Amino acid sequence: MDRLKNYGIPFKGLKEGKHLFNYEIGAEFFELFEQPLIEKGELKAIVELNKSSALLTLSFKIEGEVETVCDNCLEALTLPVENESLMYIKFGEEYDEPTEEIIVLPHEEHEINVAQLIYEFICVALPIRHVHPEDENGSVTCDSEMLNQLDNYLVEEGTDEKEDDDMDPRWAALKNLMDKSSK
Repeated sequence: MDRLKNYGIPFKGLKEGKHLFNYEIGAEFFELFEQPLIEKGELKAIVELNKSSALLTLSFKIEGEVETVCDNCLEALTLPVENESLMYIKFGEEYDEPTEEIIVLPHEEHEINVAQLIYEFICVALPIRHVHPEDENGSVTCDSEMLNQLDNYLVEEGTDEKEDDDMDPRWAALKNLMDKSSK
C-alpha cells in the first residue's frame, strides 16, 4: 500500500469545508495496479473534498488521454477521457460499500486513498469498443494493411445445412425439438 501513499487524503486534520487535491496521472500511476486495462496516459485528476461533521463528499474531475490498442486493426490508439463523479464517505463500525456512490469507513480512519477510485473512473470513462474514428468522409481510419491481413485469417461460418450434415444425430434430434418449441 506504500506505493499508493501519494494518493492518500488525510481528512482528520482538515477543517470543515472544501479542499482541492490535484494529481498528474501517467504511466507510473497505471503501474501501481496489477494487470491494468490501461498502461499509458496523460491525465489530470482534480479531487475536491467537502468535509462536514458527519460526511465527506469527494468530487472527481478527470481529463486527458490514454493509449490503448484499436479493436479492429490492433494499432496504437489514443482515446480522450473525461469523467466527473461523486463519492460519499460515511463513518460506521467497519469498512463497507453499500452502493456504488457510498463508502463507509471505520470511525478510527484518518485518511482515504483515492488511487483505486481514480483508476476505476478512468476505466469507466472509456468506450466499450476502442476503434479509430472515421474521417470527415465517413471512411475508416484503421491501418488498411492490418485489416487486409486479418481478413486473410477470417474463418467463414458454414451454412446451417452443412452444420446439420456434420452434426451428431442425437444433437440433431435435440435441435429439432428446440426449433419446434420456438415456433
